[in-house]
Amino acid sequence: MDRITELERMIDALRRQREQCEPKSNQNPRYLRYSNAVSSLKWIIEDLRAEGDE
Repeated sequence: MDRITELERMIDALRRQREQCEPKSNQNPRYLRYSNAVSSLKWIIEDLRAEGDE
């Protein structure tokens, strides 16, 4: 499995875990942390693709 695929799977797992948070709002610190983690992983994927490391 390449690095991008692994990161995409991590994003999917984090999103599933985030959906279990109540309330589903950025006012909930855990929900917000999951959202931030997903965003960070997406930026890493963009960087890897830009570097041609698919």
